Amino acid sequence: MRVKVSSVTAVLGLAAMVGLAQAGDNRIYNPGFEEENPGFPGVPAGWGAISAPAPEWVGVPFVHTGEHAVKLPASTSASTRFMGWTTNVFLPDGSDLYDPDYTWLGGTVTVSGYFMIPAGEELANDTVVGLKLEFRREPPNFSIFTSFEFPIPTNGTNGQWQYFEVEVTDAMMQPFEIYPPFATSVSILPFRWYGGDYGVGHDPQGTIYWDDFFMTQGDEPGPCNPADLAEPYGVLNFFDVQTFLAAFSAHDPVADLAPPTGQFDFFDVSVYLNHFSAGCP
Repeated sequence: MRVKVSSVTAVLGLAAMVGLAQAGDNRIYNPGFEEENPGFPGVPAGWGAISAPAPEWVGVPFVHTGEHAVKLPASTSASTRFMGWTTNVFLPDGSDLYDPDYTWLGGTVTVSGYFMIPAGEELANDTVVGLKLEFRREPPNFSIFTSFEFPIPTNGTNGQWQYFEVEVTDAMMQPFEIYPPFATSVSILPFRWYGGDYGVGHDPQGTIYWDDFFMTQGDEPGPCNPADLAEPYGVLNFFDVQTFLAAFSAHDPVADLAPPTGQFDFFDVSVYLNHFSAGCP
């Protein structure tokens, strides 16, 4: 069941009373893939494709929010066995990379985002999907200091966007301090890897979409209540409402606030309004 127009109006009206806020502290450039690379049309700025041309920059309706997302289609040959998107690309002037900054032992690195596998395009059992974080040294070195891979345990999402979050703590980094110079940035790399066979008789390997990445480091504030969906956390404003409406429209579990689970209706909106009205401490 869809929310009634009057319910949407109530949510927007409530948000208008608190005004707009400044952007949150997301260290990733172009985290929602909205900006196009002016030098390479059809590619999002700040990101590069691995095993190109297979990875794709896509638009509506295959997005979580905004107008664009990225896609990793089924592998078709050994040359596309590993595919991904990475922030490890040079700035236009070549002075540095788009990789977000990292402060050595400056607190836990948290990277989150959303992924979606369309109904009927489930991934084969021999496919691994995950996020790789490559911690790199200061330019012009750019060598990998250490890296971590986080598999995402799913074969399908039935066309629904799913939230994920991974962490790298100081304790995970400390064993590598005998290998200076220390890391000063981290490459964000969502990937898929197919370990099966190719040819007639093998199942399709499915498709996965990624959107809305976010990276923070240290003791940065989290949401104050279920209505606090957008950065900066601890402040309820129009961006929180906008995120809720997009999640509600996409049947994202983050907007499923009232029982029964899996049914998106006026009761979810009502619960959201109550949390929003309560405000942050």
